[in-house]
Formats: sequence, structure tokens, C-alpha cells
Amino acid sequence: MLLKRRSWLLLANLLLLAVLVAGCVTPAATPAQNTGTTSEGSTAPAENAGAIVDVKYSYAGRGVPRDLQQVQDAMNVILNEKIGVNLILDPIDFAAFNDRMQLQLAAGEPCDIIFTAPWINSYTNNVANGSLLALDDLIKEEAPGLWASMPETTWDAARINGKIYGVINQQIFVTPWGVHARKDLLEKYDFSLDNVTKWEDMEPFLEAVKEGEGITPVYADDGGIGSSLFLSQYYGYDALDDGIGFIGIKADDETLTVVNLVETPEYREAANLSKKWVDAGYFPSTLAAVDEATAAFRAGLFAMGYHNEKPGVNAEWMQQYGWEFESKILTDPMILNTAGATATMNGICTTSEHPVEAMRVLELLNTDPVVYNLLSRGIEGEHWVWADEAKKVIDYPEGIDASTSGYDPNTDWMFGNQFNAYYRSEAQVGAWEATKKLNDEGYPSKAMGFVVDRTPIQTEVAQTTAVLEEFGRPITYGWVAYDEAAPDLLDRLNAAGAQTIIDEVQRQLNDWKAAQE
Repeated sequence: MLLKRRSWLLLANLLLLAVLVAGCVTPAATPAQNTGTTSEGSTAPAENAGAIVDVKYSYAGRGVPRDLQQVQDAMNVILNEKIGVNLILDPIDFAAFNDRMQLQLAAGEPCDIIFTAPWINSYTNNVANGSLLALDDLIKEEAPGLWASMPETTWDAARINGKIYGVINQQIFVTPWGVHARKDLLEKYDFSLDNVTKWEDMEPFLEAVKEGEGITPVYADDGGIGSSLFLSQYYGYDALDDGIGFIGIKADDETLTVVNLVETPEYREAANLSKKWVDAGYFPSTLAAVDEATAAFRAGLFAMGYHNEKPGVNAEWMQQYGWEFESKILTDPMILNTAGATATMNGICTTSEHPVEAMRVLELLNTDPVVYNLLSRGIEGEHWVWADEAKKVIDYPEGIDASTSGYDPNTDWMFGNQFNAYYRSEAQVGAWEATKKLNDEGYPSKAMGFVVDRTPIQTEVAQTTAVLEEFGRPITYGWVAYDEAAPDLLDRLNAAGAQTIIDEVQRQLNDWKAAQE
């Protein structure tokens, strides 16, 4: 049966290759995909003597791209030959991803590669629940290029109880929170970002836009940071574990004192500012799904967003929202912490039937630019064309843009080593080097390298997470006043075990510090 199945797969791949040559892939690119060699210097494939196996990759996305199957088939022309894998792409809408993955993992359903992070499909929770495989030996044996691409000190950020359970996606590790505003409206209302140093400095622009354009100025959605202006790094905190949601230390605190962030003056300040912006009509009164909010931005119904304003990001915002943008980083200093280094990762499920092959997929996604850009950008000639191949700059084919392309996930930071991504525009050239420079210059938190072990506090984390979702979200999103609602939130957090969490994390942090000395 295996031999018969493989024969069918090889026949299907040969037929697909003929189609690609005829219509989708340039003749120059076709031999590279057929043999497994690439113009980027990838090595020739090792002979695959075993049967081709299925490996599923589940990750968050903005819906299912129209040409997903076409891209998957093109990738498998390479993966079948190189590593004997038939990759199944499984994008799940951002709004549903966390719940669906947690239910699947809790049920012990088989899975292979999954996207995991501190902020969604929680990495530490998944490790605590036994859902992720320890990868130390697998990485070194099956993904030597991936292992060598980062220093061991970076890999240490992913260690929990001494083991690595997630492959770190190389991208920006610091978090330069800031703003990006439509260039046309900045010019129309004669507003410059040069003198903007904090959220409040944007208010004259927001008021002018609201009055002059009759639109809600600030983008927000229900799948990201919502309408909350409390972003821990912006206010100088290392949140230690974003999945817990209310603990942290001041990044420069030599004493490593764990605090309840809800009680801090910075949290109160941010919550009050969010409420001010909601009341003024700067934030939307209700949060739409990501795809709906994105469509609204493209339609001109927002003027500004606030996010991670990394080098070259204006080209990404233009590609996503369809406008020219100017951006400004407002975070000073930019903090390098464990959560930043592990902000996006891919893990392998303990239920995977093919962990070796899954790791080989991750090796290619992190070391082979052709494979990585197939997943990130789509098929050459169909979804992108070279604008300047020497500089690795691509553009959309004639007559196609981000809104009409059949494949344009815009989540390359999720798939592997982003520094292998082709640039979207000439303006981005050099962004990867600039990003590495920001990483190198980031202010290291005094707790850099520390990872919370949730095992002793799993129950309390679950209980406080539920409280934060029901009673904390309205405060941080500016829907209710901090002074009126925070006392009740703090009482509920304490009843759910907040102090137990703080005490346990403090104990772990003290032990970790002692081990460093």
C-alpha cells in the first residue's frame, strides 16, 4: 500500500510540475524546484528511500487563501523530493486559533507542527500540559543548519526546565511599540510625527481626522491588541510570561521584584488613556474581526494604527492596508526579554506520528529561502514577480495587488527565519540588517533568559486568566473606568490565586538569579 501510494504521489507531482512549467513558474525556476537545488545555494536533496509521509502544519492566519492548495502542491514538489514529506497546510483564523488548538491539544488529537507563542496558543501552557515534544536532540540531529543559525544563548530563551520545546522564528526580538499613520492624512492636516514621543502626542491629529473625515481614527480589532494602550515594554516592564497576563518586573529592577501590573500607576495611566480615546471616538466602540477591520482600513475608515514599528514596516502596512504610511517608534528603551525572543515559535506535538520529518520541515523553513518564500509569498509568476532579483525585491504580477492576490498571508514572521524573506519593496531593502541591529542594541531585561514554570500554578493561571478576560479586558480596553472597576478586578484576581502566582514566580526568579551568580 505504501509503495502504491507513493507512486500515485510521484505521478501527481510530475503532473503538477508540468502545470507549473506551463503557467505558474518561470522556466528558470522550474529545474531548481524539480531537483531541490536553489539559486540561494541550498544543497541537493538526500536520497529519500522511505515512503512519503503526511505532516500537518497548523498556524494562525487571516482566513484561508484562495490558492492555498496550489501553494501547498508547489511546496510538496520540493518536499517530496528532499525529505519525503507531504506537507498539509492548516491555516486557522486568528480569532479561532487559540480556542481550536487548545481544544485539540486537550483532547490528545494527533498533530504535527503547530504555531505557539507567549501570546497565543500559549507556549508555556502547552509545555506544562505535555502537549509539546522536547526538541533538543531532534534539532541537532535533523536540523543542523537551524541549530547553527542562532547562538545557544538565544536558544536558552526557549528552554523550560532545561529543555527546548519550540523553534524560535528569527525576526525582531525587541518590541518597538509605536504608531503608523496614513501619509495622506498627515499631509492633509499638516501633522508631523517628528515631535511625537508618547501616545498622547497623537491626539491633535486624531481629533482633526475625526472632525475632518468623520471616521474613527485608530484601528483596533478583536484578534490582536484590541484597544488597549497598556503594552508592557512601552511602560518599561518585562511581563515575564505574557500568557499569565498580570505579572511583571521593571526591566531595570536589580531586585527582580514581581508585581501585579494591574496595581501599577502605569497600568492605571494606560487604562485611563484608552477610556479617554474610546469616549472621544478615537477607538471603535466595538471590535470587529481581523479580516473585517483590515477591510475597513483598506476602505479608508481608519487613519492610524499602533503596533511593532520595526524597520521596513511601512511597506508591510501598505501591503496589508493599501495606504502609504509613516511610522514612529515610541518605546525607549527597547527592552530585550525572554518573551520577545520567543514571541513566535513552531513546536512539534507529542502526538505527532512523524516528529523526525516534522523537524526536517522546520529545517527547510528556516534555512531554505525558496521553500520559506513559497510559504510566505506564494508562487513566482502567479503571486509575485521579481522587481529586483539582485536585491531580493519582489512585486505583485501585473493587474494583481494584496486585495486580489490568491495567496498573500502576510505572516512570514510566523513561518520561520524572516531574514530569508524577499523584500516587498525597494524601501525595505536593508531592513533585516537594521532589525538585527535593533536586536543587538536592545536593553536586556534583568530577567533575560528566565522562563516561568507554570506546573505548580496551572490551576491559578487558568482561574486568573478567566477573570482577566471577563473583568480585566473591559478596563484595559477603556470600556469602563479604572478607578471604578479595578478594585473589583483585584479582589477577583486575588480570590482566583493571583498572590499564589506572584509568590511562586518570585520564588522561581530568586532561584534562577541565585543560579546565575
